[in-house]
Amino acid sequence: MMMRPAKAALLLAASFLLPFSAHAAGNTAPTNDDDPSINMQGAVVNKILQVLQVRQDLVGDSCYAALKTMHDADAQLSKEESNDRNQDIGVARDVASSAMEDVTTICGADAQTICRTPDPQHPQLAVACHALPHDLSTP
Repeated sequence: MMMRPAKAALLLAASFLLPFSAHAAGNTAPTNDDDPSINMQGAVVNKILQVLQVRQDLVGDSCYAALKTMHDADAQLSKEESNDRNQDIGVARDVASSAMEDVTTICGADAQTICRTPDPQHPQLAVACHALPHDLSTP
């Protein structure tokens, strides 16, 4: 079981180390990937991360595990993309996409749970919650 500071660091790292910005403006997130489906998934993950960053104390262990897996998959994808002659890029994209789907499902459930209870101590939470897609079970 990870200690809370390590989990908070993982959540923060996920927002900065993914190929998309966790602080994207509007409904899209800039990415450095050529695959539009990865980019669309990234926009959803960004919105989830915005909620989770406000209330890190309410994020479950399974979400942290999914974020770690996604971070690892993204690192592998970046490595494969940097090799011009790599034939494994499709596999790396599939793995990254699958990891992002898991984050959307698992961490999205945490985000929805957090958003069910108004929190006047965190006014930015209402904005982040409003930006969440209604159905996070399918990215």
